[in-house]
Amino acid sequence: MNVYSINKGIGYASSGVEYAQKYRKELFENAEFDDHYVFLNYLSKNISIYTDLLGFKREQIIWIYNFLSHRPAQDTTYTVEMFLENIGVVEYEILNQTQKSLEIKLSATQRYKIWLLEGELIDRVDYIVNGNLVNVLHYDKSLNNVEDYYQGKLVKRTFFNMQGEQSYEQLYSEKEITVTFIDNQILYGKMAFYQYFFKKLKLQKDDAVIIDRPLDVVEGILPVLFNKVRLFSVVHAEHYNEKLSKGEHILWNNNYEYIFEHADAFEAIIVATERQNQVLKHQLRKKTTVKTIPVGYIDEISRKRGYNPYSLITASRLATEKHLDILIKAVALARETLPELTLDIYGEGGERSKLEELIQKYEAAHFIKLCGHKNLSQVYPKYSGYISASTSEGFGLSLLEALGAGLPLIGVDVDYGNREFIENGKNGIRFERTTLKDMPDQLAQAILTFYDQHLDEKGRVVSKRKAKAYLKENVSKLWEELLEKGKPNDEN
Repeated sequence: MNVYSINKGIGYASSGVEYAQKYRKELFENAEFDDHYVFLNYLSKNISIYTDLLGFKREQIIWIYNFLSHRPAQDTTYTVEMFLENIGVVEYEILNQTQKSLEIKLSATQRYKIWLLEGELIDRVDYIVNGNLVNVLHYDKSLNNVEDYYQGKLVKRTFFNMQGEQSYEQLYSEKEITVTFIDNQILYGKMAFYQYFFKKLKLQKDDAVIIDRPLDVVEGILPVLFNKVRLFSVVHAEHYNEKLSKGEHILWNNNYEYIFEHADAFEAIIVATERQNQVLKHQLRKKTTVKTIPVGYIDEISRKRGYNPYSLITASRLATEKHLDILIKAVALARETLPELTLDIYGEGGERSKLEELIQKYEAAHFIKLCGHKNLSQVYPKYSGYISASTSEGFGLSLLEALGAGLPLIGVDVDYGNREFIENGKNGIRFERTTLKDMPDQLAQAILTFYDQHLDEKGRVVSKRKAKAYLKENVSKLWEELLEKGKPNDEN
């Protein structure tokens, strides 16, 4: 049996979906099947750079564009010297050179801007004529693909095999695939391209396909997979809008609406918490198994007892929906009463500059720090508590990691992760959800209550007890039961 996990994209600042796949890959390491991770979005950088960061093996990675041009996931080894020699450039002028790019002038009208990885290795090359981008060449060990532009818009991509021969060609309009020419066939649109790819995978009846990102994907691939493989889908977030759902009318999260409307096509829909299992099972109109499997696990439960008093930690993408601005405001407010209070924020993302400005605004740089990406397994235990202002955590991998380190938690009283991990008043505080405007005050008061009730000390025992259910061996058993022993329409 092969197991294929279906995603769309991946990047430097990976989301919870990518980390869920990373955990799954580690859970499957000793399984009696081969697991593969499929990425369907076009990526402008060598996919291995991103997947290596999460510890995936190259042979596990299937990027649709590489797969159909018969290229493996591999290192980038193509150098500036190789590029210049290949295009026959003898005379040129270097206009600008940095660690990340090299700009060279060929003539009065022609220029190349070479984007670099470490060690003079080429990421991509922009070809510019009269100030206009004409094409972009992407490399790994050799030329991977060429993008053609007209009046600043992408119009075509051409993909090459390892021997430098054209494998296929795609035409684009408004950044969307319109036509693919491949193997003497013409495929119209993105969905036909996806369907062609899945047919080429040559899936077997006992293979399992796990769909992690269904939006704009599943409606195209379900017709070619239904009744041909074992189908699963994972719900990674809140699956419906509670406020706008009334009676029998459920306003689904549009990421999962198609899945739920065709639930009977799936052997199981997988959720991360038992609370979400019960809610979804009650709401689904079509019968299927709803299986609870945590999206992550912990290797061990920390035995460390010492920690820095009044020190809080949070870890997430620096993204608007994480409400890190509210955390910063709340900690600044609480510090007026607790002058020793500190907050360290781990992670990267597009909101970094805004958060830096906010920290400066509150003159908080000496007690609130943006710490970037780090392996936090040995970092968590030194803090007195984990804090979050997110209002939409389906599970919360960072919450789980903190729980395994024995940290008490502070978070909004929302489904599902916070209610799964936080026993109010025992191993942390769940504070009432309110408007974003009022939330800093609510959270600041929760912080004061947390320390006033000495939950930073008393809550550690409860967190460690709750963490036992998420040990690797226990989560592995749940996947084993589903994939090796699970049968369609069994109730779990």
